[in-house]
Amino acid sequence: MKVGRKMKRPEKLNLVPILDSVFIFIFFLLMSAQFVDVYEIGSSLPMIKDSVEKNKEKDPLNLTLEITKEQVVIKTGLKKISSKTFATDQKAQIKEYLTELKRMNPKENTMILRSHPRVPFQNLIAVIDSTQISEKNQGKLFEQIVFDHTGVR
Repeated sequence: MKVGRKMKRPEKLNLVPILDSVFIFIFFLLMSAQFVDVYEIGSSLPMIKDSVEKNKEKDPLNLTLEITKEQVVIKTGLKKISSKTFATDQKAQIKEYLTELKRMNPKENTMILRSHPRVPFQNLIAVIDSTQISEKNQGKLFEQIVFDHTGVR
């Protein structure tokens, strides 16, 4: 007598639970990822720096205007600070002095502006306007204005 054996067919794998867990994992990764906008600033400067530094001819101007209700103090210099004081209504003299500073430092175009919190807005704008346009060369004196939030004490 022959014993009949039937060959068992291999069972098929149930992939549904595995696929469900993979999709849940994908959604979890997408929701937990931080989406950050990366901005690129175009620059024509090379990324390589020479190991030999060139000697600087002059110290930076570091022009600072401190504005209060009564006066405008113009400070220059980084190591050796010099200052000149004007009354708020002496806009022509302020412009003349700044034009002279620009003539002596043609590459400088940044000005730091500190103002007392009680200075009227119109006075502040008038001083800023007097620092922008030069009559001699019809160009701007100091294009970049940095507002210092510490203010004048």
